[in-house]
Amino acid sequence: MKPQTLAAQESVGQKYPLSLVAVLIALFLAAMDSTAVSTILPQINAQMRDTTLYPWVVSGFLLPLALVAPLAGALADRFGVSSMMKISLVLFIVASVWVAMSQSMLMLIAGRALQGVGAGGIIVLSYSLLASLFEGPKRASMQGMLSSVWGLAAVLGPVAGAVLGSTLGWRAVFWLNLPLGVLALLALFFAPVIGRGQSSRHVDGLAQGALAIFACAGLLMLSSQRLELIAHPLSTLAVVMLISLGVLLTRVRAAPESSPVPLGFFTRPALGAVMVLVIVSSVGLYASVSLLPVALSHSQAGALSSGALIMMAALGWVVGATLCGKHLARVGFRPMAVGGMLMLAIGCSGVASGLYWTFWPAIGAGQILVGLGMGLTATTTLVFVQNSAPQDQLGGYTSTVQFLRSLGAAFGVNAMVAVALYLPADHAYPGTFLLLGLIMGCGLLFAYGLPSQNGLRKDSLG
Repeated sequence: MKPQTLAAQESVGQKYPLSLVAVLIALFLAAMDSTAVSTILPQINAQMRDTTLYPWVVSGFLLPLALVAPLAGALADRFGVSSMMKISLVLFIVASVWVAMSQSMLMLIAGRALQGVGAGGIIVLSYSLLASLFEGPKRASMQGMLSSVWGLAAVLGPVAGAVLGSTLGWRAVFWLNLPLGVLALLALFFAPVIGRGQSSRHVDGLAQGALAIFACAGLLMLSSQRLELIAHPLSTLAVVMLISLGVLLTRVRAAPESSPVPLGFFTRPALGAVMVLVIVSSVGLYASVSLLPVALSHSQAGALSSGALIMMAALGWVVGATLCGKHLARVGFRPMAVGGMLMLAIGCSGVASGLYWTFWPAIGAGQILVGLGMGLTATTTLVFVQNSAPQDQLGGYTSTVQFLRSLGAAFGVNAMVAVALYLPADHAYPGTFLLLGLIMGCGLLFAYGLPSQNGLRKDSLG
């Protein structure tokens, strides 16, 4: 590590406190906005009186959040992470006001889509910004802290949505983003600029668009569970996927340096293993917490019990990310990843057995292990990718992790719901969680593709 980098590490707490404050506030807002809305959906639906479009209040936010990640990372490398973070925050604040003032469901969904674009940028750039400030063991600790923010948002988001929705109305959830978002924006404006755009590579808008269309068509196809009723739409989506993939490959071949997903992920075996780990672990966590409330709705468990079990996974994520951030430098990448995937496999299998035998301690313990495993795996893979990235492509490498994580979550939830629908009713959810455990076990094999060296030096990642 260069001497000037070491000096920056020692004084970063004094030089960049406003940047740290801005990142924590902005990331918490973006993460909480994806969880708080679920508790106010009935109120929104009752006021807008549109039972056909209200699911897009959530989907319209999550889809842009996933698809904007590669573009946000590329723009950060090109124009600077601080500049793009400010733009993303402004978009998020404006969209929050738009949603709070919406008078129709279509207007609200459009505002949520714009919110998703801003939130997607905030999430990617938060990790990139701290990665630009810290290296080595300190980077692992700070990225673990950001992962903990996600866990806290998963716990506090639904609570805040329920409290604000029942007292001040559902619009208050979005108005809350205004003062906190402005506070984060002011902190960024007064903080020293970080990342002035070190990369000279061209941002290929056509390639970025082709990747977004390819992923969006794939998600729509997977969410279509009644295949016999939608044969024609499915064929159309398949054609769209093939065309967008062809355009993407053509553009990447013509300008490899402008690839939305850095080509290092496909040429370095360790980074290829990371891609699988990110996707598989996201499938495990998000499918688990999404399917469990539905599975428990067929039993005597109430909403409070379901919420408590989901909270166990969120708290496990917080603890796992914190522990990984503190001990990753000493333990090493491979042991942490192996431990995380093993916990995910055992946790999903434990939930399956608990559902089959209606044994609540097994379900609770399984959820805790799922959260712990995600905390270890998510932090390990992110830090490994950031330490492997060239300095002028840090945003692109970081955004790829977030993109894969979002896709894994979306594809995983839809795929597991489809599996549950096609299994016999008595064994649908235990069987689905058992399948999740087997998938996590397969992912465990890829954890051995990471280097086993202790420490987080760049020269040890080769």
